[in-house]
Amino acid sequence: MVYLITGKAGAGKTHYANALAKELMDEGRKVFIIDGDTFRKQTSNQDFSDRGRCRNLIAASSLARKKEEEGYIVILAFVSPRKEWRDTMRRFWEQSILVYLPGGTLWEGTAYEKPALDEFKIMDNTIKKWQEQV
Repeated sequence: MVYLITGKAGAGKTHYANALAKELMDEGRKVFIIDGDTFRKQTSNQDFSDRGRCRNLIAASSLARKKEEEGYIVILAFVSPRKEWRDTMRRFWEQSILVYLPGGTLWEGTAYEKPALDEFKIMDNTIKKWQEQV
């Protein structure tokens, strides 16, 4: 399972991710957090163009897929301002759920597409992946 926590800068994504991770770990679950700010530093991706943002989100999604396959519950905390980008990320994972945190701010010239109700359902790609192999 992958939790994609999204919202504007300063909305509390990292705080929420850490609180959720603690609760899950207290229940004995294996948890792996991928925080957007930390991930950018680790990958040295300072390209904030649309192309650079997509590359960053896809790299994080790929890492999350690997960790999900290893049996972790993965928690990602990323701004991910466009529905198209969030949908692309979620196609990488077996199961995912979107968590949106309101509030925060954006950098100049950026718009945030608030998630529609259909984005909040659990996305389960397990059956789809099995059908593709048949």
